[in-house]
Amino acid sequence: MKYIVATSRGPISHDRIGEKSIVRSNVGGVARALSSVMTERGGTWVCWGDGHLDEKYPEENYSGYKISRIFLNKNEKLGFYDNYSNSVLWPLFHYFRDKIYFAQHSYDLYKEVNRKFANAIAKEVQPGDRIWIHDYQLALVPKMIKDLGLKNFVIFSWHIPWVASEFFSILPESTYFLESVNSADLITFHTSWYVQNYETACENILNVNPSNKKKVMAVPLGVDFKYYSHEPVKRNVWQDKRTKLIFSIDRLDYTKGLSDKVRAIEALLRKHPDTRKQFTYVMIVTPSRYSVSEYQEMRREIEMLVGRINGLYSDLYWYPIIYMYRRIPQELLLQYYRSADIALITPLIDGLNLVCKEFASATKKGIVILSEFAGAAIDLHGALIVNPYDIDSTADAIYKALTMSEEEKSNHLREMKKDVRTKDIHWWLSKILSRSDRLDRESRE
Repeated sequence: MKYIVATSRGPISHDRIGEKSIVRSNVGGVARALSSVMTERGGTWVCWGDGHLDEKYPEENYSGYKISRIFLNKNEKLGFYDNYSNSVLWPLFHYFRDKIYFAQHSYDLYKEVNRKFANAIAKEVQPGDRIWIHDYQLALVPKMIKDLGLKNFVIFSWHIPWVASEFFSILPESTYFLESVNSADLITFHTSWYVQNYETACENILNVNPSNKKKVMAVPLGVDFKYYSHEPVKRNVWQDKRTKLIFSIDRLDYTKGLSDKVRAIEALLRKHPDTRKQFTYVMIVTPSRYSVSEYQEMRREIEMLVGRINGLYSDLYWYPIIYMYRRIPQELLLQYYRSADIALITPLIDGLNLVCKEFASATKKGIVILSEFAGAAIDLHGALIVNPYDIDSTADAIYKALTMSEEEKSNHLREMKKDVRTKDIHWWLSKILSRSDRLDRESRE
C-alpha cells in the first residue's frame, strides 16, 4: 500500500547560499517519522515549495518516493500562511485571544490554497492508496478530498493543541473546520485532553459524536530514540567543569514563554544566591517571522532582560546567561543535549514539544524541567513539572535540579529514558498505521 502524504512544508527544500545551490532537510519530528514511512512504502509527498529554488523542482524522486510541490504567489502566501494560519489559527489554538486577527479575505485565500492541495492529491492518488494529511494549515483538505469523490482512506493528524469548545467557537468558520476534520476516516491528536476538546466541539457544534466510530485517537509523537541515544558527537561543547550547564532552544514565539525563562533565572539568583557562578544558562532562540513587528519587539524585550540580569549578576569571569539568536545545525544541537545538565523547557502552551524527548533520549546525566502545559508532560515521567507562569516555583525547580543527588538524578533519568524508549517514533507510527488498517478493513466489510 502506498501513501499520499500532505504537509505544509516538505521533507527537503532547494535553496541558495550566495551563488551556491543547497538542499535543506526538514529535521522536525513529524518529517522524520513520515520520511521513514514513505521510504518504506513509497508514494507521493505533496507539499508547498517554499524554497528559493523549489520552482525548478515541481516534482522529484527522493529516497524511494516522489515529492510533488505546489507553489503560491505572494498574495496566496500572505493570506494562507501569514494572515490565517499564523494570525488566526495559531493564536486561537493556543488560547491567545488578543493576538487573533480575523479577516474574511485571509480565510478565502486559506481555502483556495487548501483546494490546491486537494487537487494535487487527487492528481497523484490511485485506488487503494492511503491519504495522510497533517496539521492546522491543511484542515479543509479532508472534506475537499471527499467532495472530489475520492474513496481512499484518509488520516488527519493534528499536531498543536485543540482548545476547549467554548474557545474554539470564537472561530467564525468553526463549523466548516469541524465538518472537514471530522470527514477524515481517522483523526489523531497528541493527548487525550485534545481528543476530549475536539469531541466536545463536535457534539456542541455539529451534534455528532465521533468517538462512536472509534476514529479519534490520542497518540503522542515520539522521537528516534536510537539516533539521539547512540549518535556519536565530535566534542563536548561545555568545557567549564566548575559550572553546570542549563540549556534551552526555542523558536521565537509568544507561546514559548521566553521572557519568563529569563525571569526564572533572575528569581533563582535572587532566592538562592549560593547558585551564583554555579551554573550558566545557554539560551538559544531560533529566528521566526522576521518582518512582523510584534516578533521584533519580543526579541528586543528578551535581549533587554538578558542584558539587565547579566549586568546585575555577572563579573569579568562569569555570566549567568549566554543568549544566542540564531539557527544551529543538528550536530551542534546534539552536542548541547549531551553536555547539558538541565534542559529548561517551559512553554506557556505547546501541542507536544519534542525537544524534551530528544534531550531525554540523548542525555547521559541531564534533568528535564518541563511545563505542565506542554503535551509531553502527560507521559514524560521523571521530568520536573512546573507551571511556567509561576516564576518563583520554576526557579525552585531549577535549584532542585542543580542540587539533586546523583542517585535522585539517576532515578529521574531512568524514568524518562524508559518513556522515550518505549514510546518512540516507531511506536507512534505503528499505533496510527495499525488503527488505520483496522478501520479501513472494517469499512470495506
